[in-house]
Formats: sequence, structure tokens, C-alpha cells
Amino acid sequence: MARRWIRRGPMLLRTRFTLAVSVAVAAVTLVITAVAFLVIRADLRDQLQDELAAREAAVQHLAAREHGRIPEGWVPPESDRFGTTSPYTQLVASDGIVWAPAGDYGLLPKTQGAVDVAAGRRAAYYSDATLGGVRAMVLTAPLAPGLAMQLAVPLNSVDTEVTRVGATLALLSVAGIALAALVGWGVARAGLAPLSRLAAVAEQVTATGDPGERVDVDRPDELGRLAASFNTMLDALQRSLVAQRQLVSDASHELRTPLTSMRLNIELLASDPGLSEQERKEILDRVAAQGAELGTLVANVTELARGESVEREYDDVWLQDAVVAGLEAARRDWPRTSFPADLEPCVTFGDAERIRGAIRNLLDNAAKFSPPGEPVEVRLRDGEIVVRDHGPGIAAADLPYVFNRFYRAASARGVPGSGLGLSIVRQVAEAHGGDVQTESPADGGTLIRFRLPVRRCAAASGS
Repeated sequence: MARRWIRRGPMLLRTRFTLAVSVAVAAVTLVITAVAFLVIRADLRDQLQDELAAREAAVQHLAAREHGRIPEGWVPPESDRFGTTSPYTQLVASDGIVWAPAGDYGLLPKTQGAVDVAAGRRAAYYSDATLGGVRAMVLTAPLAPGLAMQLAVPLNSVDTEVTRVGATLALLSVAGIALAALVGWGVARAGLAPLSRLAAVAEQVTATGDPGERVDVDRPDELGRLAASFNTMLDALQRSLVAQRQLVSDASHELRTPLTSMRLNIELLASDPGLSEQERKEILDRVAAQGAELGTLVANVTELARGESVEREYDDVWLQDAVVAGLEAARRDWPRTSFPADLEPCVTFGDAERIRGAIRNLLDNAAKFSPPGEPVEVRLRDGEIVVRDHGPGIAAADLPYVFNRFYRAASARGVPGSGLGLSIVRQVAEAHGGDVQTESPADGGTLIRFRLPVRRCAAASGS
């Protein structure tokens, strides 16, 4: 199901993007088209109103010749040819009598509004009416006291022009929406191409289990950042797999020797019942020591694995308390080694259990290589724990590798251990935003600096 979603995801996004662009363009186009249509129609009607106003002025000029005494039944000339292009004029008296051309009497019905204009109770106004089946715009205006004129102009030309403009705008709108959809599809295809490549890489990694593939995207936008983050995730996954395989390989190699030795000793006990009590005790002691070595190795491997995968809760940790706990355990396990310490109270933020384990590994490693009677010096300042021993030291060629898993210098091959203690120390330091370094002092021995970021420190108290 996940792979199906990944495969169809870019196609769905492309379709959604195209639909979104098309809908947005359609909405904007429809609004613009509607506004343009209304503006053009209003402009055409304004032109028609201007024509009526000009005709009103002409009728006023004709009526002025009568010096305010308009004859009974007088109608302005050229008012009897109303048609699809001809105007029409009639007069309405305040008593409701209509003076209309003889051939067109009653063509424009009398209205109360016209009577009110004639009586002076209403100002001039425009209206629409139908004259003989022809739509017309009518101007009703006062002409003389007690008399109003009604001028009608056909709307055919306006209706025809409005219909033509509307059809043109609708055609342009449809073409614009189709073009926007086509452009949106192309933009979506080009813009979401990195997602398609990312999905293809994800499918290949899922199918092959090999995170070595990468998404080739060189762009500064969000898709480029997503591809870069995906590549970073694949890098981390590849490093994790390599480290896991190396850990399994190294652990199996390290486990093989003590397991083989333990098996041989157990077979010797089982195959030779005539062993003396002393010989049997020596063999059992060796088996017990090998079992303890195996237990330590398994515990260290488990700690390394847990350190990489388990989410932990961090809290304030007093470093000097962690060092004191490690010193108590080290003095108990290494009674022939002294551990002078100079500790400054410091607070860091982290996992107290892992920090104590790392400090214990540092102290055990130093005590293991220190000659009997030689001290292991411990100092804590500003979040830096320094552990110094006076053993044989580490060769310069081995210094870069001492924190690698299962790495053991040639001088340490005869010393018990799994080669994981310092690896755990480095893992803990890096998990807490710190670091660890090894130095070889000029006067001999080994000095390890284990640094953690601190929140605050108090004055040095000594130990």
C-alpha cells in the first residue's frame, strides 16, 4: 500500500495542481469577464441615454417656438416611424391624456410615472419598455407646465452588440481557462519532476534494500531541500547499515575466540574424567573467566546498539557525582591503583546512566594499562573530564583508531578486553554534543579528554 501511494503520489499532486490552477484562473477569468461585460453594457446604454438626451434637447428647442403655449395634440415631427432603428416620441398631459402620433397611438402605454413628471411631482427618468414587440429605452422628462414628453429609442443595436461582446468574452474565457490548464499541467510536470525521481529512488531502495541510490536535484526551492534531506537520510541509513554489518562482523569475530576456547575447555572436562581436582578447578576458572569475558562483550555490543536506536530522556546531570560514582566502582575493582581526583561541580544536560557508564569505561581502561602502584589521575573542569594514566602509552600510528569498534593496538593485544569501551565513550560524547580525544604526554602514559557541554559550574572543590 505504501509503495502504491508513492507511485501515484506525484500524479495525484500534478492533477491537483492543474485543477487548482484551472479553478483559480477560471474564477479570475469569470470575474473579469463579468465585470467587462457589465462595463461594456453600461457604456452602450450610456451612449443610448446620451442619444435620448440629445433628442430631448431637440424637442425642447421645437417646443420653445410655441412660446410655452403648446397646441392641443401637438406631437414633435418625425415621431411616427418607430421601428428597429427609428425613435418614437409622445406627450403625456398631467390629466393622463396621451398625445401620440396618429399611426402609433397607444404604442407606448401611459404610466403613472409619466403623469407625475407632467404634474411636476417627479423628475425625469429612464426606463425600459416594449413597443410593438421591440425593446426600447424610454426617457420621460418635463416639457412644459402640465406636460411631459416620452422619447423611446430601440435597444436592438445595444442588445446585438452586448450579445456579440458576451459571446466573444465567453470564448476568450474558455480559451484562457484551457490554456491555463495546459500551462498548469506543464508547470506541475516540470515542478514535480523531482518528486517523481524521489519516488522512483524510494521504490528502488525499498525493492533492493540498498540505500546507495541518490536523488539528483540541484535547485534552491523547497523541492530541492526535500531532495537534499532525502539524500541525507539515505546517507545516514547507509552509514547505519554499514556500521551494523561491521558491528555484526566484528562481534562474530570477537565472539569466536572465547567461544572456541570455552568449548575446548568444556570438552576437556567432559572427555577426561581422570583429571585431578586441581586441574579441574583450573579449567573451571578458565571457563568462568571466558564466560565473564563473553558477558562483558555482549553487554558492550548491546550498549552500542541501544545507544544508536533507543530514544532516551535527558535531564540535568551533576558531572562530579557521575565521576564520584565511577571512582568508587574503579577503586573497588582495582584496589592496587590509586585514583586521585580534582573535581569541579558542573551541570550538564543528558542521560546520567550513559554518562556514568562512559566515565567508568575511561577509568577501567586507564587502570587496565597502568602499572601496579601507579596512580590514575582524574580532573574535572568546565565540563571536561581528563583521565591520565602512566602506562605504556599509545603509539602515534594507533591514536586515530583507538575509538573504533573492536580496535586494539598491538601493545594491547595481550590485555583482556573487547575493544568496545572507548567506542562507547565516543558514542556517549557525540550523543550529548561533546567529543573525546586521546593524547600521549611527553613523559609517558595516556591522557583522554572527555568533553560535554555544561550549563553552569561552581568553584573547584578538590578530592
